[in-house]
Amino acid sequence: MTAGGSEAGAGTRSLTATDVPVPEAPPVLPALAPFVSGGVLTAAEARLAERLGRIGGEDHPQVLLAAALALRGPRYGHVCVELDRVAAHVAVEPQLRGWRGLDAEGQEVASLPWPATEAWREVLSASPLVRPGSEAATPLVLDGSRLYLDRYWQYEQRLAGALEARAAAWEDGPAAPAASVVAWLDELFGPARGLDRQRLAAAVALTRRLTVIAGGPGTGKTYTVARVLALLHRAALATAADRPLRVVLVAPTGKAAARLQESLREALGTLTLPAPVRAAMERTPASTIHRLLGVTRASSTRFRHDARHPVPYDVVIVDEASMVSLPLMAKLVDAVDDRSRLILLGDRDQLASVEAGAVFGDICGPAGSRPTLRFSPGAASALAAVVGGHLAGEHEVADRPGIWDAIVRLDRFRRFSSGSDLGAVAAAIQASGTEVDKAVDLLRSPSPVGPETVPAAADGPDAADGPGAAARLLDPDEDPAAAGTVTDFVVDRYAEVARLALAGAPAGEVLAQLASLRVLCARRRGPDGVEDWNRRIERRLTEGVPGFDPSRRFYVGRPILITRNDDAVRLYNGDVGVIVEDADQPGQLVAAFWTPETGVRTISPARLPACETTFAMTIHKSQGSQFAEVVIVLTPEPSPVLTRELVYTAITRASQRATVLGRAEILRTALSRPVQRASGLQHRLWRGAEPGSPGG
Repeated sequence: MTAGGSEAGAGTRSLTATDVPVPEAPPVLPALAPFVSGGVLTAAEARLAERLGRIGGEDHPQVLLAAALALRGPRYGHVCVELDRVAAHVAVEPQLRGWRGLDAEGQEVASLPWPATEAWREVLSASPLVRPGSEAATPLVLDGSRLYLDRYWQYEQRLAGALEARAAAWEDGPAAPAASVVAWLDELFGPARGLDRQRLAAAVALTRRLTVIAGGPGTGKTYTVARVLALLHRAALATAADRPLRVVLVAPTGKAAARLQESLREALGTLTLPAPVRAAMERTPASTIHRLLGVTRASSTRFRHDARHPVPYDVVIVDEASMVSLPLMAKLVDAVDDRSRLILLGDRDQLASVEAGAVFGDICGPAGSRPTLRFSPGAASALAAVVGGHLAGEHEVADRPGIWDAIVRLDRFRRFSSGSDLGAVAAAIQASGTEVDKAVDLLRSPSPVGPETVPAAADGPDAADGPGAAARLLDPDEDPAAAGTVTDFVVDRYAEVARLALAGAPAGEVLAQLASLRVLCARRRGPDGVEDWNRRIERRLTEGVPGFDPSRRFYVGRPILITRNDDAVRLYNGDVGVIVEDADQPGQLVAAFWTPETGVRTISPARLPACETTFAMTIHKSQGSQFAEVVIVLTPEPSPVLTRELVYTAITRASQRATVLGRAEILRTALSRPVQRASGLQHRLWRGAEPGSPGG
């Protein structure tokens, strides 16, 4: 008989995969089974831990559980397993609510069988799979109560050591006399009247090889960095430098890098600078971090530039540093020459990297309710000489030099006016969970939200909102018509985008209308997710706008979000465009994008990299973007994706108005739930500092 079951010569067929019996995957060990059935571990993670145990001669269930959790950690952004906290922070997946697991004897249990911490540590300390830090290489590293995969422990150690060394590295005094530096700062920031944190950040950048400028949207980070660069160029020109200062702007995404470069060019228009300084700043290139480091064909995680082959720049400025993962930050810092300056810009309260680590937040130190400055006596003395002597009494005094000497947190929301709902809500959310009720109450206040068109806001770092800027929560429990009201409002606004595109309006006008509003969802799939809202909006526009036809992949009026970098066409992950009819070739469709260099540019849809419809987008995807108005859609039920950082990121994407659609109790729960990522970086950088003293 043949494989097909027919007699030879009677007509044969080839063997297919369905004809071959596939062996069932072996069951996981009983000790790991409850964690798999509870959704904490995947079966693959459990089996990989078991295989690791077989290779290393280890079969103790508690060691295998710890190994599986270490393998699981990066999937959730964790760098390590905190043995003393994991039981409290890891729970059964919500879709398995009501689950009852099985113990080793097959009996039902209502909770997971976590080991006691001290006994767990003792078992791990004796395991051949584990080493305590600096001894011979093993797959796992136990550091106190933290268990790491070896490579993540190496990343954390290297990064902490490099950052500490940079924070302690002084330039050989200011590159010019203090009087000259003060005069330059006066030109850039105005005469010193009290402590100006933007001026202080420039002074830190001049005197140290690491500067961390932390602050929320609209606190003036890019305004500050433009003046930092002007100061550094002036100082370099005042010395006998044999060449101009080499500077590069980098960010995790091409879009963020381009926005920083654009902001720098806009800032140049407001500055009076010597011609050589202006020319040098106009030539400042922008790049993604990956492109700067040089991705090789052999590996997407190994780069051409490293500690032995550093990047050829004297100053490396990293924007959106909160989005950079631990592995990437470690490799970036390695590749910056020890003699070069590294400047990190970011917002510690925003969402962290989608990969492992919360590096920027760890660098900034323990979260606190006040954006306190902290300097050692030596650093404070050096800074006071060039900031006008206004530092005394304005900072906490550290008993020794440390990472805190490199950190300046900007604390004034310049994008939001003093009476702004947006500014007040953002500040309440920032307050480390202490003002959750205040934030919810502010959002429930009767601020006007309606379908009137809000003009596109200026994108500069100091662009202020108007007195009517508002933030409001619409709760379906209190107003059953809330969802319909918001949907009607959104559809009316996007209908104007569709009408303009269908009428052949200039692409710039269509893009401006599109940029005035964005729907931001907490999740991609499921009820009230991105896909649900995109379908809903397309359906309503089809019914209400003559000529709107989303039946084709590319249709007139379709807003698109680029989801993959493509250097060949200069489009990057996060870029937003719209499909319009080509003004020069009627009947031909093009994708229009706005660029700082050329204004509107168009490209054939056939040349586009991967993209998706973006009437709505996830809050994660909105990082680094700014819209005049946002509609923020919470999940209809409690969800672990809803965190304080997610809501803060969404609220601060708006410059004019934010509408939150969701239940007040779900919002309150989200604001009470900060993202907690297991990591030892903050401990390494801030060990010995007074508990609770905020650094950024």
